[in-house]
Amino acid sequence: MKNTAILLFIFMSCVAYGQNKSASDFNLPKSRVAVQGYDVVSYFNSSPKEGNKSIQSTVAGVHYYFSSQKNKTLFDENPNRYMPKYGGWCAYAMSRGDEVGVNPEAYLIQNDSLYLFYRTRFTNTVTKWEKTPKVFQKKADANWNQ
Repeated sequence: MKNTAILLFIFMSCVAYGQNKSASDFNLPKSRVAVQGYDVVSYFNSSPKEGNKSIQSTVAGVHYYFSSQKNKTLFDENPNRYMPKYGGWCAYAMSRGDEVGVNPEAYLIQNDSLYLFYRTRFTNTVTKWEKTPKVFQKKADANWNQ
């Protein structure tokens, strides 16, 4: 029982540490809907799908839409697993210390985490990130945690 209590404390401490940012730090419109309404769980299943406003969860004032009740349930069981890194800002830009919006269909699943990127007709930051992902991730982590 004592070991269970210790493990629970460690887990909750990690979750709390991961949530030390406020909603104002995230890439959100005034509606506070994450990832432009895309279902964050769908990125891990196959490809990104738009979520449905009627199937949603709210974590720390941020609204997440889902394409199915099953995805909502998965998210509710472990939100930190599915939330995009760096508050939904472009991972490549975060490695440079910048907060840049994203194209929700420009993404990578890396180390079991969702990374979103800026992409236009002429620029694709996913391909830049893929050249040296560990270097960019280390820089982005440092900038996000400042």
